[in-house]
Amino acid sequence: MAGFCVSCGAPLAEGVKFCSKCGATVQTAPAAVSAAPSTPAPAAPASGGSSTAVKIIIGLLAVFVFLSLLVAGSCFYVAYRVKKKAHEFSQQMGGEVAPYKGKRQPCAKLSSEEASSALGQPVTSVEQVGNTCEYHFGPGGDRRMAIDYTWEGGAMAFKLSHAAMKSVAGMETFTPVQGIGDEAYIEPMGSGLLMRKGDVMANMDLRVSGVSVDAAKVMAAKIADHL
Repeated sequence: MAGFCVSCGAPLAEGVKFCSKCGATVQTAPAAVSAAPSTPAPAAPASGGSSTAVKIIIGLLAVFVFLSLLVAGSCFYVAYRVKKKAHEFSQQMGGEVAPYKGKRQPCAKLSSEEASSALGQPVTSVEQVGNTCEYHFGPGGDRRMAIDYTWEGGAMAFKLSHAAMKSVAGMETFTPVQGIGDEAYIEPMGSGLLMRKGDVMANMDLRVSGVSVDAAKVMAAKIADHL
């Protein structure tokens, strides 16, 4: 590329080393500095490690959810089985029997006349104590027979009493009596009579009174008729 002499300003031909007018040495322009090699941009970090961590977290969450559902399902199943067994036991024990709606008056379920007829001797007085009716009879009214009533839950109490005695004795010790109420049993050694009608249980204590089993059956039948 043509230029001018720095000493005299004369035009210079391309490629000359000395000025043709003043003889000054022509200064050549320094060679262009080569561009520094560009530093490559740092490579983006590999995403493999991050992806693996995410997969592990997702896997752990999936296992946790599965175990939670498994435990919840087991709890529901156990609760269902317990509820079913409780319902079956309640039915077996008379828990489904309709409650008694009549008057809860113990001495009204067996009148003194009916008791006298069954005992074969006059009843001198009748006394109500809570859910128990006591009949006084014999010479001077010195003998006493008590009949205790369970007005609510009597069916369950009846079956539990029978089952408990059978479990303690290791064998059947109650003698069933047919045709009286819904269920009736003579207790071991004629010590008493249990009778149930609906959800009401009547328990006749024969130990102190000395009343015979036959007389107790007659009175239990009368009580069942009034329930």
